[in-house]
Formats: sequence, structure tokens, C-alpha cells
Amino acid sequence: MNANTIDEEQALKQLLGIGSGSPVATPEMLMRMAQWLHATLKREIDARPVGGGQEWARVSDIMKIYGISRAQANCWMVRLREEGKVRVQNPISGAQGVGDTFYNLADIARAYEDNAKKISRK
Repeated sequence: MNANTIDEEQALKQLLGIGSGSPVATPEMLMRMAQWLHATLKREIDARPVGGGQEWARVSDIMKIYGISRAQANCWMVRLREEGKVRVQNPISGAQGVGDTFYNLADIARAYEDNAKKISRK
């Protein structure tokens, strides 16, 4: 256990009055615990926000997102893969065990941002 966990445990014990000798949880104690739990979870979630939305896309999705042709989307993805700038997933499906290729949208956006910065410096 780290120091934060021990501090949290001590705070909860103090809040609930544990150690007072009563083995029974009262409704007030349960309410205080629920409020503490809610505040703790909210603090943890706020400290580590998770991006919502789609993380992986097929070439057909990339076509729609960027308004380009299939050939252009394929060309972009081949280049990003060759440069090692995009993570790729292939689900297990079909007779050969190879499904559609999925590309990480955050990697694509990062590569395009890097390219825009490189272009603006010229």
C-alpha cells in the first residue's frame, strides 16, 4: 500500500467512526460512506479523463472522416504504416484469420499535426 491509500483508509475510518467500539453500521454511517465513495470516485475520474468516441477506424471510415477517395485513404495509411506512425489492428475473422485492418485515429491525427508543423516551418 502506498501512503495515499493509507491516508484514504484513515480518513474513511475517521469519517465512519470506526474504532469507537460499535460493531453495527448505522444508516448515517452508510450515508457518510456513500458520500465519501462518490467524492473519491469523482476525484479519480476527474484526474484521469477518458476520451470518448471512436478510437479505431477502417479505411472506409477514414474516407468519410477526411472526405477522400479509397485510393487516397489507402495511400495515406500505407505511408503512415511504413513510417511507423500508426498503430494497426487486425481482428481474427474469415477463413485466413485476417479481418479488416483498423488504424488508430489518435495516431493518424498526431502524424497529421506533426506534418502540418513541419510544413509550416518551411
